[in-house]
Amino acid sequence: MNDFITFMAAPALGCMVMTLIFTYFGIHVLRRGIVFIDLSMAQLAALGTTVAFAMNVEEHSYGSILFSMGFVFLGALFFTLARYIAPRISQEAVIGIIYVLAASLAVIVADRSPRAAEHIQHTLNGSILWITWGGVLKLFTAFVILGGFLWISRKSFYKCSTQSNSPEPYTRNQALWDFIFYLMLGLAIVACIETAGIFLIFTLLIIPAACGIQMFDSLGKQWVTGIALGILVSWVGLAISFAYDLPTGSTLVCAFGISFITTLGFSFLSRK
Repeated sequence: MNDFITFMAAPALGCMVMTLIFTYFGIHVLRRGIVFIDLSMAQLAALGTTVAFAMNVEEHSYGSILFSMGFVFLGALFFTLARYIAPRISQEAVIGIIYVLAASLAVIVADRSPRAAEHIQHTLNGSILWITWGGVLKLFTAFVILGGFLWISRKSFYKCSTQSNSPEPYTRNQALWDFIFYLMLGLAIVACIETAGIFLIFTLLIIPAACGIQMFDSLGKQWVTGIALGILVSWVGLAISFAYDLPTGSTLVCAFGISFITTLGFSFLSRK
């Protein structure tokens, strides 16, 4: 038990912090019907770290973070302009195009390095097991600042999310708030891409929010339920990973997948 607390306390707290912010974003992403936006933004953030890696910039350094932020900014701008300029093209199509482009570019860039396979594997699965207390504090600080802005802007974000599928013309004001939303999501991903990896970020963003939406109608209840579920499942996943010496990131993703299937099962059984 003492060994578990020693090794898993920081990763458990890190998962809790990420669950708080990503569940909120996930609810809005699902309301907007752009499920794969986080995969695309995470891949852009990973492309930034890959470019920095190829240029021998130290991993987890501020230089690497700046590269990720730059690609995320360009992605947020492109997604907004694409919807404004070409409204007839599905936003999911644009998101998918950018995802495969960013992933392919990352492979091309990383191919020049002798540690390419290791780096690509790291961007997918992350290293949540090795997060330190200092890393948790940095993550918490970044998310408190980001969370403050999200709270101030919550009404505008909610309005844009509820109107995302409206047949009304896409206005410049909507485009501005969409850009801010994409950018905030991208910055949240940048803060933890090297720790969590693309797969776990997608999992934390979508599954707790999806379970909350399945169970409740109000955004507040969806968020609280998603947070509670996310924390519980992440801690169970960490415990299983520790007990059976399994890859931590992959175990967490599987634990969340099982929780989602279980939620659907309960919903089916409770139907009248």
